[in-house]
Amino acid sequence: MLLELTKEQLGVLRRALEARVRDMQLRLGSDPGDDGFRREATLTTQLLRQVEGLERQAGPRARGILEPEFLPDDDEH
Repeated sequence: MLLELTKEQLGVLRRALEARVRDMQLRLGSDPGDDGFRREATLTTQLLRQVEGLERQAGPRARGILEPEFLPDDDEH
């Protein structure tokens, strides 16, 4: 399967996966859940690592475009 993404989309995907992994780790920490959930948590973490690798290959700007210092403040329009 091939998925074509822009650098910006890659950053958005990374941030979404990071949030999902955090949520899953919190849930697993308080309630181990079932085997299916643990498997999904593992696969999500693996996918996040792959996306991070793609970002590194895409160059330093790809990683930084969605970092907070690059986003406009809420007061700026």
